[in-house]
Amino acid sequence: MFKKSSSRRDFIKTVAVTGAALSAPSLWIPRAFSADNTLIVADNGGALAPALRAAFYDPFEKETGIRINNVAHESDPVTQFKVAVDAGSHIWDLAMVTPDNVQRLTQDKNYIAPLDMAENKDVLPGMITPNWFGFSVWGTVMAYRTDKFKNGAPAGWADYWDTEKFPGRRALYRSPSGTLEMALLADGVAPKDLYPLDIERAMKSMDKIRKSVNVWWSNGAQNTQLLQSGEVDMSDTWNARAIAAIKSGAPVKIDWQGTYSVDGWSIVAGTPKLKEAQQFVRFCMQPERQAVYSSMTSNGPSNASALKMMDQSKAELLTTYPKNLAGLQRRDEAWWSKNYDAVNERFQEWLLEG
Repeated sequence: MFKKSSSRRDFIKTVAVTGAALSAPSLWIPRAFSADNTLIVADNGGALAPALRAAFYDPFEKETGIRINNVAHESDPVTQFKVAVDAGSHIWDLAMVTPDNVQRLTQDKNYIAPLDMAENKDVLPGMITPNWFGFSVWGTVMAYRTDKFKNGAPAGWADYWDTEKFPGRRALYRSPSGTLEMALLADGVAPKDLYPLDIERAMKSMDKIRKSVNVWWSNGAQNTQLLQSGEVDMSDTWNARAIAAIKSGAPVKIDWQGTYSVDGWSIVAGTPKLKEAQQFVRFCMQPERQAVYSSMTSNGPSNASALKMMDQSKAELLTTYPKNLAGLQRRDEAWWSKNYDAVNERFQEWLLEG
């Protein structure tokens, strides 16, 4: 706890030294100023905030009397997470993180507390580890405009790469993550054989499609707008961004071949609220709670029973709907954690060459 003002000064000094940009006032919630029955949860914020509040935070408060004080962390929370532990500040009790974040938070020093969670037969494989619970599953897939392909739609990434059979304006993500996986799938690599990525083969495949890519998109809102407006006829996308275009009335359909990733909860090592944090994570496993979250966000639940509690028309558009999940390969976060910087440097140089 923050029992002395010097603790706060030490923490601020540590943040300045490490360059951790805790710029938003909402990120600063020293333990001394929070009630004893409060958990401080760092999440992704933005559009997910209302869903997290409705699905998890408010119901947990009502059931347990433990208040959830949530703050939005950086898009990459690893530095903040480490500083919070190293400074002993306890500004967070738990955080919303990816498996890649977990990998980096346990490489040289363990910054994550144990969850103390048992396996659950209804939770998808790989969603519960000793220090992480995944609950928000999203896919990197293809979307296309049905009004542009009335006589046969593209079905898979080989069709996206086939510009003669499927002419039209194309978009791709301005990042190697996800994009290179699609390049390999288009070149005939089986999903189960994607990792470790064959970068040479992927870049040769990218050479084949380069001149046919009309837009290199860089954020989710732009991707939705491209599909919604009809500026492009097909694009790689995150399923939630395609669903946003569909909800707006755009004639867009998803082809469920690609990869999937997961956001989840990890507990900050050294938190004085370990038991309460563990209780919260177990609460988020409940299918009723996940059904509310997925209905509001378009991210799939990790508890398969949640799908049965949703409107089926909504469930069928989620990553973890069985028919959709069958066409997706889980993203290898460990591989990307080790190789992202070098691969991204090469990919960005390749873009400049074009």
